[in-house]
Amino acid sequence: MLKTNFKSRAERRNRLIGMLRSEVYWQTADLREHLNISQRTLMRELADLKDAGYPIESDRGRGGGIRLNGRWGIERLVLNHKEVVDLILSLSIMETLNLPLLSDNLNAIRQKLFQAFPENQRGVVSNIRKRILISRQTKLTSDFLLSDLKPEISDNILASFFEQRCLDIKYCSDAGEHTIRTIEAHYIMLSWPVWYIIAWDHLRAAARVFRIDRIESACVMGVYFELRPELLLNDTYAPYYKTI
Repeated sequence: MLKTNFKSRAERRNRLIGMLRSEVYWQTADLREHLNISQRTLMRELADLKDAGYPIESDRGRGGGIRLNGRWGIERLVLNHKEVVDLILSLSIMETLNLPLLSDNLNAIRQKLFQAFPENQRGVVSNIRKRILISRQTKLTSDFLLSDLKPEISDNILASFFEQRCLDIKYCSDAGEHTIRTIEAHYIMLSWPVWYIIAWDHLRAAARVFRIDRIESACVMGVYFELRPELLLNDTYAPYYKTI
């Protein structure tokens, strides 16, 4: 019975939100009639929505108009895990750059976005967030080539990272040496503007760091990998990098 009542209240609240969004102003009498509720119940629902952060405004003039200001949230936006991480990552990058404009509220916005997602999705996203590192310092470089990275290479790198599948790459070192490697992409790291992969390198049987813009080809393999404890970041990195 309690579950039924909760479901009924949730459906009623969703209907109320939809109605408020559908018109510029609503008369309270019309809202009560459409929802078949009392004035007291309507006022309680509106108060609860305000407490939840919905920008509801009321006009105490003739008719008692109610409206939902245009700055409402995005709870109906459906995103997959990768899109969620992309969104949070973009905010984290902006926050790290410490720009004088548009940066004051970025951390709060990022946290609100993360908390807005369902619990089952939140756990997956949280695990991925721990594997994306943002440098606290920018890095000046004259040979940054990420703009030349082919879309299929970028897509395969991200697929390998998100799905924890081994990646075959052709890599060009700083010295110009070309090698074929099979790697496990454990972390993606940004030291603006350069992206890196912290990986387990099967060729060297050790951890290695690869600049993403030096990867000339990438192919996702059918072999999955587990995160290796020996690659977990320790306190040595804490002053220089943060997770998103």
